[in-house]
Amino acid sequence: MAPSALFGRLRRFPVSVVVTLTAVAFAVSARMAHAEPDFPHHPPVACLALVAVILTTVVAERSLGSLRTLVIGVGAPLLAVGATLLTVTIGSAFGEAHAEFAVGQPLFAPSTVAAALLGAASAAMPMQRRWRVRVALWVVVLTLVLFAGHGSDLARALATLLGTAAGAFVVRRASRPDPRSTRDTVSARTTVVSALIALGAGTLVTLVVPDPDGVLSIFAAAMSDRSVVVVGVLLLCAAWLVQRGSRIGIALATGVLVTLTVVLADVFVIEPMHDDSLQWQGLGLDALEWQVTLLGAWLVPAAVLLTVLALRGRLVRARFRAAGPHRDDLVGMLRDGDAGTLGHMGTWHGNATWTHPGGLGAVAYRVRGDVALTVSDPACAAADRADVVAAFTAFCERNGWVPAFTSVHEPVREILAAEGWTALPVGVESVLDVTTFDLRGKKRQDLRTASNRADREGTRDEWTTFCALDDGQRAEVEAICTHWAADRRLPEMGFTLGGFRELDDPDVRLMLAVAEDGHVTAVTSWLPVYEHGTLTGYTLDVMRRGEDGMPGVMEFLIARTALRAREAGLTTISLSGTPLAAHAGARTLVARGSLLIARVLEPVYGFRSLQRFKEKFGARHEPLWIVVPTPLHVPRVARALASAYVPGLRPKHLWALRQAHRGAAAARGVAASRS
Repeated sequence: MAPSALFGRLRRFPVSVVVTLTAVAFAVSARMAHAEPDFPHHPPVACLALVAVILTTVVAERSLGSLRTLVIGVGAPLLAVGATLLTVTIGSAFGEAHAEFAVGQPLFAPSTVAAALLGAASAAMPMQRRWRVRVALWVVVLTLVLFAGHGSDLARALATLLGTAAGAFVVRRASRPDPRSTRDTVSARTTVVSALIALGAGTLVTLVVPDPDGVLSIFAAAMSDRSVVVVGVLLLCAAWLVQRGSRIGIALATGVLVTLTVVLADVFVIEPMHDDSLQWQGLGLDALEWQVTLLGAWLVPAAVLLTVLALRGRLVRARFRAAGPHRDDLVGMLRDGDAGTLGHMGTWHGNATWTHPGGLGAVAYRVRGDVALTVSDPACAAADRADVVAAFTAFCERNGWVPAFTSVHEPVREILAAEGWTALPVGVESVLDVTTFDLRGKKRQDLRTASNRADREGTRDEWTTFCALDDGQRAEVEAICTHWAADRRLPEMGFTLGGFRELDDPDVRLMLAVAEDGHVTAVTSWLPVYEHGTLTGYTLDVMRRGEDGMPGVMEFLIARTALRAREAGLTTISLSGTPLAAHAGARTLVARGSLLIARVLEPVYGFRSLQRFKEKFGARHEPLWIVVPTPLHVPRVARALASAYVPGLRPKHLWALRQAHRGAAAARGVAASRS
């Protein structure tokens, strides 16, 4: 980047530049180690706080502007510190114990600025991201208030409140309810997980902060340090398992909370009552407050326990059942709605169908692990697409599944991207406009050659269905398909890639290459594409060539299908998606990773060769995406995709892949030596 361009970019974010320089200068000063009052003499914590200030300033300035970022970043912490100082002064004057303890404590910390700016910047984020950021922020802030209980913790909480309110006021749209929001449907799981994280992390915080004085810091007084560590770690593990919908997580959380409730009740309630030390008469404000705190300490884990038990049915991941009674609903909506070119794949064996409660549409999906993979776009009208997507997302979250919209087109990606979802490229679909298709021109030379050769050899095309074939032709089609699959070193791929099973469908058309003697030499299958009740085209699925099929037979069959579609008044045929094909102009790390995987799998599945084959027809390219809630879900979704596409993959197949690479390398060497 040229120095002038870099300088121009820095001028757009003056507040971020100044904050960064100030943070660097402060980091090398002697006061840096004491910057965070909760963690004095811990320079790494102070460094993390300064980094958080820089990052939140950058985020806020990009979304809110320089002036608003400066006002909120300075004003919210100052008001919070002032309000905290006033509260501590008044409380200590009345003898309130926590206020007296906070007198003289430092009230400002760099993390106060970061919390205020993050709360403000969240207002400009998409709905889902805004909601997640605010939940995470408030869990951290309130955990420190309740367990550490220092003056700086109260100031941080007030700054977060002021920053969030200021951001909502500036952006205005943040506080407007979204009718498609899934907030109500996920609040049960999120509430339980947040409470478990707060209790688990809070108990651990009491071991590392000096003189904890939060109202829940007395948890540590009832247990040894080792017990505190065990309880904290177990609660955090339970939160992680509950988030994934595991029954083990619910059982673990229940066991730990029951134990914690009993121990706290025994130490702070039963024993004092037995010793007659629980007195209510003649107590001052300080003693009365302490007595109430002791009595109420066991109520917090008890309340979380009751919440877990009451909501356990909504926390467990549901079991997936393929197919079901809704398949006919999907077929009807595929015809009447607009499910795109890949919609018919949702009717295949192994998929389930979810229908919108209001009948607006349907989504075909299958579950692998805890991930619900959709089969391309929803089957619905374009105007209802956003509502159907939101309702399906809520359905998945109620069942403990991570929704992953797989092989979707640009309209679905745009809907989810506006909500803060993460979109990754997974392939490219080749769509051919048959209204202008013919075999003329230099670019169609290979197609003309294949067609002319078929005419010379007496090979004809036959447009039919599997049900219409006689027994002999069915056996020939099956032999071609199964022989092709048996030749693969790795298992045949599935999910959105059909095989012989998917041919037996009255809605699926076959284009066969039939030799002069009447036997079948090649097979292609075509899935119907409807739009608002009208058949508009077909999508290529199966392509299988027999051992005696002529060279160029696939070009011949596809070209003849395109010409038949044009004569029938259709508009397009899709050559389907090519997995792992890079999008035009893509230079991202993910796109490069897709190319690398495609190169590794090329000797077995031939994705790159398939894409080059499709180039012959002059089709336009449409990107296909997989869209997931956050980048953190990508590894889980990747494992689910691998399981869906290659369910029979075993370690032995990795050796077969290595052998295929060695064979391909040897073949290239022989070809090079001959040339």
